[in-house]
Amino acid sequence: MVYGDIGTSPLYAFRESLDSEHHRLAVTEAHVLGVLSLMLWAMILVVTVKYLIIVMRADNHGEGGILALTALVNQGQRKAVTVLILAGLFGTAMLYGDGMITPAISVLSAVEGLNTAAPALESWVLIIAAVILLGLFSIQSRGTAAIGVLFGPVMTVWFAVLAILGVAKIVTEPSIFRAVNPGYGLEFLFTNGFKGFLVLGSVFLVVTGGEALYADMGHFGRRPIAISWYWVVLPALVLNYLGQGALLLQEPEAVRAPFYLLGPSWAQWPLTILATMATVIASQALITGAFSLTVQAINLDYLPRLRVVQTSHHSRGQVYVPAINWLLCIACLALVFAFGSSTSLAAAYGVAVTLTMVITTAIVAQVARQLWNWSWTRVILTLSPLLAIDTAFAVANLFKIPDGGWFPLVVGIAGFIGFTTWHSGRVLVAERLERTGRTVEDLVSQVAIERPTRQAGTGVYLHRMQGFEPPALTANLRLNNSLHEQVVLLSVVITDDPVVPEDQRATFTAHDYGIHELEMRYGFTETPQLDADLKKLVGTPVSFDPSRTTYFLGRERLDVTHRPGMALWREHVFAYLHRNAADPASHFHLPNDRTMDIGTYVEL
Repeated sequence: MVYGDIGTSPLYAFRESLDSEHHRLAVTEAHVLGVLSLMLWAMILVVTVKYLIIVMRADNHGEGGILALTALVNQGQRKAVTVLILAGLFGTAMLYGDGMITPAISVLSAVEGLNTAAPALESWVLIIAAVILLGLFSIQSRGTAAIGVLFGPVMTVWFAVLAILGVAKIVTEPSIFRAVNPGYGLEFLFTNGFKGFLVLGSVFLVVTGGEALYADMGHFGRRPIAISWYWVVLPALVLNYLGQGALLLQEPEAVRAPFYLLGPSWAQWPLTILATMATVIASQALITGAFSLTVQAINLDYLPRLRVVQTSHHSRGQVYVPAINWLLCIACLALVFAFGSSTSLAAAYGVAVTLTMVITTAIVAQVARQLWNWSWTRVILTLSPLLAIDTAFAVANLFKIPDGGWFPLVVGIAGFIGFTTWHSGRVLVAERLERTGRTVEDLVSQVAIERPTRQAGTGVYLHRMQGFEPPALTANLRLNNSLHEQVVLLSVVITDDPVVPEDQRATFTAHDYGIHELEMRYGFTETPQLDADLKKLVGTPVSFDPSRTTYFLGRERLDVTHRPGMALWREHVFAYLHRNAADPASHFHLPNDRTMDIGTYVEL
């Protein structure tokens, strides 16, 4: 799962570096050795040095990925840190664009093997790719556990085949090992000038899985990811790319499909089938990552509540988000038919990932200063060369914008607007409610004076503002002058940690007249399951007997106005997102038959 993306790059990376629609280079010895040298050293410097040695040290209690990395940055510091946080959100948004392009280009490049195995089926390539993608997205609701048992064996076979194909060709052209010398890459860049610089946009395809392996650190751990890279993935990729280079030195015309032409004619069908399986796994990793990213964004209050389905009873991290799944599906299918080939799609691929990598390096620099106590000298000497490489890749990919690179940028900008608008809108609503709300002490005083009717059981009122009376309770008292014997003012707090230990989950504050404040803490990778978690609480002053517990939810009815707050268009966007947010009872896993909604009017 971790290396599916980077592991399927041999299908198209070498071809696109020499025979892209942007830049076509003569397949000469100097060009083959130069491009191959750039590819090998890109993997060493970007994946090995940057991600495995440096970036993966920046784990948020074991979790990785740019959103978890952004959460490490101290938000209370100067404006520069705020800029980094916003940049992190933009990088997160662009990963959705990557999640749309990766399945499309990966599956399409694999199915295009039919052009070599069975040229008569060339006209069916798009249809077959679309059917595979549709099937892949259709089974997501079943979770990855069942199909996950196939991932390891299939990818092991895939990397073994990559190595075998490469070695078989290397032995016929051992001079290809000259490409290990970085001088060939530098000579290629200086000799070819601007066109050589543009080639970096395609060379980058060999490291596109760097962000994915960092994001998957929370699932598998740093050590297994590193061991797999050093002992399996890197050797297999290096051997295969060297093999493709050796093939091109002998047969320059093989540039049209260097991966498939590495194998004998009888192996074309098995190679196509195996490549398709490998690309489905690569796609699965990006789709699963998009689900996890969405849950993190919801919990950190950068996205409205969406329906999240827990697909495993044993692991909270295995989730399925229907809205994101079908959005990605529609986008992938549209990209396949709009671009028509993996070569055309490669023009759209890379812009989002390279910009995200630049942002990751910048945030890691802040983390190194803030958490690792590195000196500025050490930060500059260590990270400046890596930032220069990231920037070079990013600038080279920017020239792809007119040919399709605009797509992930549009997705990133739209996602960034959504993230920041939702977060700002939630803060604005909280401020409006706080101005009109009463403190818990005011509530206790009112109950002491007015002595409302008390009903048997426990009433749990969910609210966001600790220390204040929930609007739903205010409305209930005003309309019914009645309260349960036990009243719990429950606030759900999402921390900057990925997971909160069970013994730190709940904090009670008792008041007179059976009124209690309860804070339930969750990590940003966890899915709150309030009803089940409340039943687990022992030794508390409140009984959460299912037959005697009722939940009350506040529903804000928003009115867009010209009051100071957000720009009017952003208020309309926020109101739209708010109206279409998922049912909070479903989001918090509350029983429908014991949950009541009470509305509150709020002017934005």
